[in-house]
Amino acid sequence: MVRGNGWMALALCGVLSLTAIGCRDRNDSVVEVPPVTDEQPAGDATEPTPESPSDTASTPAPAPNPPEPGVGGTGEAVNPPQAAQLIAAQPEAQINLRSQPTTNSDARGYGLVGDPVQLLRSAQASDGTWYFVKFEKSGAEGWIRGDFINTEGRATPLSQRADTSSTCEGLMEGMTVTAFYDGNGFHLVRFVNMETNNTFDAALSRQGSSNQGQPLYQGSTSPPTSDRSYPVTLVDLSGGTPRSGSQVNLSYAGIEGSATCE
Repeated sequence: MVRGNGWMALALCGVLSLTAIGCRDRNDSVVEVPPVTDEQPAGDATEPTPESPSDTASTPAPAPNPPEPGVGGTGEAVNPPQAAQLIAAQPEAQINLRSQPTTNSDARGYGLVGDPVQLLRSAQASDGTWYFVKFEKSGAEGWIRGDFINTEGRATPLSQRADTSSTCEGLMEGMTVTAFYDGNGFHLVRFVNMETNNTFDAALSRQGSSNQGQPLYQGSTSPPTSDRSYPVTLVDLSGGTPRSGSQVNLSYAGIEGSATCE
């Protein structure tokens, strides 16, 4: 029995030894995971996974966009808004629409000579007065320097009388001229500067007859670029019965011209 117990003890010892060796081999084969760092190879960065609302504190609302310069208070408001028209020395000029009242600011686009605009604000700068304008056709808004704007306004829409009148058309030193007449004679002359598209009118009234006995009409007008009023004279060469093909003589600020009736 003692001998048998010895063999059993020897066998048990061998089993335990093999078990220990097997456990050691398995532990030695485990591969360590390298520590995670904050750096990633260039070009391998990925977009962060969005966090769920439950994982984060409440997110503040985004700051509102800054107000437009013209609406936000730059300069002084033109109240009520004033009708105006773009002008330039060159009839084909493209007039920049700026984001701020300075030539150093971004250009949002451009307008053309004659474009109708509304003046909303004005601001003084080192290079003159600037106006925040709104284009009537496109609705675009921005700043334009005052020397490119006819701030005296635009020609008023034609009256119902003028709309239904006959006309005589002509030229006077860089201007087109249109004289309006009906059964009561001539009552209006419209001038349009061919370079700037500035438009201005002269209302006429009968003032007797010329030295040659022809019907004489007189009035006055003030062009947008001047603070003076100039006399306008029209002589009806038809003798009082204007018709297609008849002519009128015109005088404006010492400039002489003529027009032919249609």
